[in-house]
Amino acid sequence: MPAAAICPHRFSRWAWGEGLRVGQAVALMVQDLGQAEAMRLGLTRLGLRVVCLDCAGRDQALADSLSESGAVLAVVDTALADAYAGVLGRLAAYPALWWNGPGADYASLDLALAEQG
Repeated sequence: MPAAAICPHRFSRWAWGEGLRVGQAVALMVQDLGQAEAMRLGLTRLGLRVVCLDCAGRDQALADSLSESGAVLAVVDTALADAYAGVLGRLAAYPALWWNGPGADYASLDLALAEQG
């Protein structure tokens, strides 16, 4: 099933509503390059820094990347939940987490963006 289209403007409005402001960082762990680019465009419109995490990274390497990013929010594909779970217990603090894609029971980016409609 193809990934849902993400509108940069809608994503920007959502991020503003989440309290993100100029200079903060957002980490993306998104496999679909079109979605990742739309997210990046929406975030940079607000003056946010965007850090794309390596989807192949695992456990401590991924935890180090996330920690070094200084991200206050992370957007992670639901298909990469197992990879993201590898960072649990490895950081002193975690960014707010939103899930991208089907199957999210909470913090579903798909549902939040649909409400922006």
